[in-house]
Amino acid sequence: MSTAIPTITEKCKGAMLATAIGDALGWPSEQRSKNTANTQKINDHFVEWTRCCTKPYWHNEKILPGEYSDDTQMTLSVARSIIAGNWEKALINELQFWLKYERGGGKALLKAAESCKKGLFLWQSSYTRDYFNAGGNGATMRILPHVIAVANTPEHGIAALITDVIKNSIITHGHPRAILGATCYAYALNYLLQKNSVLEYGELVNAVLDAQGVWGAFPDSDKFTDWIEAANRHSDYTHNWKTCLANMVKQLEFIKASLKKGLMLEDNSILTQLECFAKVNGAGDVAILAAIYLVSKYANNPSLGIKVPAFAFGADTDTIASITGGLLGMLSGTDWIPIEWKIVQDNEYIIKITELLLSNNSKEASKTIDPKIKEQANGWKSSPIGLLHQVNAETIQCGKNDAVIITKWKSVWGQTMYIKEHKQNDQKFNLTGSQMQLPLQLFTDGVKLETVVEKIVTEQKHSKQFILKIDDVATLLDKLPQRITFKKVFKIIAALLGDNKTSAAIAKQQKIDQATVDLIKTCVKEF
Repeated sequence: MSTAIPTITEKCKGAMLATAIGDALGWPSEQRSKNTANTQKINDHFVEWTRCCTKPYWHNEKILPGEYSDDTQMTLSVARSIIAGNWEKALINELQFWLKYERGGGKALLKAAESCKKGLFLWQSSYTRDYFNAGGNGATMRILPHVIAVANTPEHGIAALITDVIKNSIITHGHPRAILGATCYAYALNYLLQKNSVLEYGELVNAVLDAQGVWGAFPDSDKFTDWIEAANRHSDYTHNWKTCLANMVKQLEFIKASLKKGLMLEDNSILTQLECFAKVNGAGDVAILAAIYLVSKYANNPSLGIKVPAFAFGADTDTIASITGGLLGMLSGTDWIPIEWKIVQDNEYIIKITELLLSNNSKEASKTIDPKIKEQANGWKSSPIGLLHQVNAETIQCGKNDAVIITKWKSVWGQTMYIKEHKQNDQKFNLTGSQMQLPLQLFTDGVKLETVVEKIVTEQKHSKQFILKIDDVATLLDKLPQRITFKKVFKIIAALLGDNKTSAAIAKQQKIDQATVDLIKTCVKEF
């Protein structure tokens, strides 16, 4: 392998491409991907696989070779937000639209996107507990574009970069494990970007350790006043931050000591110590620590460096492989990428958006669209992220009475998106408009679906209606108490529709907390 140092442009393109490659290679192996195949196999190439999905209805979805998950989707969303200018506002809009085409989004990310639709950040809502406990890698995986955007402007400064990364992270995740994972990743990326000589063995670990006061600095109280106050209402946040940082430093010291063993290193043993196979395997700090180890060991063999985490079965394979790819790409550029990996989904779009991030005036540059692109397809439609055109649509039958229609769209620059819609063939249980019946599988207390629908339809003859949309189903399933029965839920619905009692009175009558009644009440509309 040549020791020539790639240009800044090549480094950034390599980082973006390798992020998508690691994601696509590792996604089928990730436990939460719901791959229907039971076999675990290591491949040198992308594979076609089938994913079991529950939204917008139960169905199996074919994932084509090289297609990526939410890791790359959100990376591209952040990139577009930065290009658009006022990236924080743009990212909020991106999150809301992302819900329509998301693939494999994590719980915290989905919740945050839903909250954005309601005009609130999660830390401003009444559900702060889950938010400040969210330490997943959903923030870490998407912050690469911030580093690229300032690649040609070193005067921006590392402190300003870290501030932007924190601002990005707290939109969706509140736990220090998530935020410190993102800031550490940003620092490591920037270090490799500015590196103009060969990376020495173990150098990256030492650099990150030496800069713990930079990427590990507590958020500036002047810039994050309201957020810090909310965090401290939840817990002793400063203590939690320091504890998490200390643990990361301890793990980095472990990596540093382990690297001295050289060829005697056994990857699974190191990854186990870094908690990659533990219950917290999806945490932001776990992901970046694993990536730093892998990049340190495989700096001279980037393709192997990505394959190791992509097939570390039991770990968060797609994200660890994705951010490992980001670091290796930032170090080595693009020349090392095998030909069979260059078919990764939307590779040309990824290159284009990287060039836009690096341009002097990316917002203006993004407005210049090659007329030939528009000639490639008719029926362009506006969307919150620009023009889209439909490529094709596939109908997947789900039992006798339901189907999921998956429509493939392409943006004007070439990003692929799959948008799903649930359709019912049997009108017997339909309500009105885009309303959706609860699937029979959800009824665990013996209440028949026909009885439920009959009750709801009867109540709808009055001035109040209980309207349950697809998004509402996900919200109720997520937020309702685990032990509540559907029978009690429908007693509450009946009371809300038929009685003039307050939520407090209904809660007392049903012996349940008022917050649950208020949650169900959000689906009751007056006409």
